[in-house]
Amino acid sequence: MGLSEINNFDGFEDKDRKFDILEVITRSDGGDKYRNNAMKYCMDDRCVARKGYGIDQYDPKIAAMQFKKNAEFWGNEDNNPMIQYMLSTLKDTAPTPEDAMRFTEKIMEPVTKEHLALTVAHIEERGDFQNHTHTFVESTNFNDGSMLNSDNTTNYGMAQRTANVLKKPVKLVVEYKEGEKWMCPKIFTPQNDEDE
Repeated sequence: MGLSEINNFDGFEDKDRKFDILEVITRSDGGDKYRNNAMKYCMDDRCVARKGYGIDQYDPKIAAMQFKKNAEFWGNEDNNPMIQYMLSTLKDTAPTPEDAMRFTEKIMEPVTKEHLALTVAHIEERGDFQNHTHTFVESTNFNDGSMLNSDNTTNYGMAQRTANVLKKPVKLVVEYKEGEKWMCPKIFTPQNDEDE
């Protein structure tokens, strides 16, 4: 399902309304192969901006190794290695990749305090969307080895934070299996939040 199909989802009361989209990719089967492919993908020639949180932001092999070593240190190498957050912004929300990175950094701030992460921005025009970011978050907390689970509590919290930071309504999409996505029927609207 493409972004244009998500934007025209029949469940919306206002079918013409466009939303910024937070997509959470929870599936990361394959261990080393997944880590290596994810880092190559996000740092390929489409990458126009990047920021590492305890992760090398230029060398995909080193970044993949750093993610792996943290999980191994805490004995979590057999658990879900990472969660990917993809923020697709409407052109008027983030007209430049730098804007998209600034928003993403603020949205991800609570997570990047205790989890290794890498955020990159890509420019790819798709209808009303132009810039999107990918943030790969190591599931293992580097302070205590606890796991960040991509469940509804976590995903809803991240979608609400996204709406608060963007100050605009946000649609949440969860990809739980390759090619299979669930669109949350709730639209997350900005709330007063002291953590912004």
